Amino acid sequence: MRHIRNLRRFAPGVVIPVLALAGAGEASAGGFGLREQSSYYQGTSFAGVAAGGWGLASMYWNPAAISFVPGLQVEGNVSYVAPHASIDVNRATAPITGTNLGTFGVSDIVDNAAIPAMYASYAWERWAVGVSVNAPFGLVTDAPCNWSGRFYGCYSRIYDVNVQGNVAYKVNDWLVIGGGVSVNYMDARLNQAQINGVTAAGPVLGTGQVDGDDVGLGFSLGALFTLAPGTTLGIGYRSSIDLNLTGQVSVYAPTGQNLAMFPANAGLTLPDQVTASFRSQLNPQWTVSGTVEWTNWSSLQKLVVVPQGASISVLDLGWRDGWFFSGGVEYQWDPRLALRTGLAYEISPVTDDVRNPRLPDSNRIWLSVGATYAWTNQLSMDLAYTHIFGQSGSINLSPADPANALRGSLSAQVSDAYVDIVSVALRYKFDAPQPTAVALITK
Repeated sequence: MRHIRNLRRFAPGVVIPVLALAGAGEASAGGFGLREQSSYYQGTSFAGVAAGGWGLASMYWNPAAISFVPGLQVEGNVSYVAPHASIDVNRATAPITGTNLGTFGVSDIVDNAAIPAMYASYAWERWAVGVSVNAPFGLVTDAPCNWSGRFYGCYSRIYDVNVQGNVAYKVNDWLVIGGGVSVNYMDARLNQAQINGVTAAGPVLGTGQVDGDDVGLGFSLGALFTLAPGTTLGIGYRSSIDLNLTGQVSVYAPTGQNLAMFPANAGLTLPDQVTASFRSQLNPQWTVSGTVEWTNWSSLQKLVVVPQGASISVLDLGWRDGWFFSGGVEYQWDPRLALRTGLAYEISPVTDDVRNPRLPDSNRIWLSVGATYAWTNQLSMDLAYTHIFGQSGSINLSPADPANALRGSLSAQVSDAYVDIVSVALRYKFDAPQPTAVALITK
C-alpha cells in the first residue's frame, strides 16, 4: 500500500520534533518545571528557600542550608497540584489539504498530580550531610484526539525524578559552603494526530506516539551567610543536565493498529538555575523572607532530533529565561504554632510567539498561606495552600514555520488558567536539639 511506503517519509518529521514539549502544560513553575518541593516554603510562596530554615527542603535550592539545624532529621512532603487551562480555538486547518477543522477546543487540558519530595540531613560541629529525592519537572496535558488542534498534540506526559547527595562545611561563624551531586531520570511520552501517508484518494490519517527516556548527572553549589543573629542570606546554583532521550516512534492507523516503529533519540538539556534568598527574624514572633530566582530556559532554543533512517530534524523553540520573585512573612503564634503567608510573581519562558497547546504556559501570580504545628519537640507537621493566577495568552501556529509543515494551522486562546496546590509534610528530629535562636547554630 502506498501510504505504508510513505510512513518513513512522513512520520519522523511529524512526531519526533515535539518531544521537548512533552511538558507540564500549565505547570506550577515556568516552562515544564515543578516548584512544589516543600510544604514549609510553599506557605511563603517559596520566599527564603535558599536561606535556610526549619524546613529541610532548603537543601534543594542551596546545599549549604543543610547546616541550618544540627542533629539528625527526616522530612517527607506530598503536594497535590490541581491545574486548569482551557483552549478556545478560533480557527484550525488540517495539514496538506487545508481543510477547516472547526473550533472544537478543550475545556481543561491539564491533569492533576501528586508530587512527593523527601529529605534527610545530619549536621554536627562544622560538617553536615544530606540527601534529597525530588521531581523537578513534569505533569501531564491530555486532550481528546478529535479536538481541532489535534495535529499539535493530544496527550503529553513527562515523568522525572532526581536524587541528590549534599555536603556542607562551616568555614567560620558567618559562612557555610556546600555542594551536591545528583542523578536525574526522565521518561516522556506524547502522541498526536498526523498524516501517515498519501493515496490516490487523499491523505491517510492516523496517530503517532513518541516514547523516550534517559539518565543524566548534575551538581549544585551554594553558600549560606549569617549576616546577624537570626538573619541569613543564601545563594544556590543547580546545574544544567544533558539528556539524550532514546526510544521509539510508533505510527498507528485510526483503528489503533500499529503500522510501524522507528528508533529515535533527541538531545534535551534541562536548564541551570540560580536562587538567592534572605531570611530575617525581626523579633521572637516575626520573620520576613524573600527570593529571587533565575532559570536558564533560553538554553532550550532548539531541539535536534536524530531518527534512524531519516534526516535530522531541528525544531526552533525560542524560549526566554524564566524569573521568579517572592516575599513572605511568618508569625510564631505560640511555641507550637507558626503561621505564614507569601506573594510571588513569575515570568514564564513561554511567550505568545512560541506558545504551543502542549505547553500553554504564561506569567502568573502566586498567593500562599501555610502553618507549622509542633506536636512534640521531635515531630512537626507543615500545611500549605496556594492559588496561582495564570494570565491568558494566544496560540498562533502556522505551516509557514517549517517545523509545522505537516501540522496545518492553529489559532487559539488560552483562558481560565489557574492552579490550586495543597501540600502537607511531616518532619522528625531524632535527637530533638533545643535551639536558642533562628540563626545558624554553631558549636
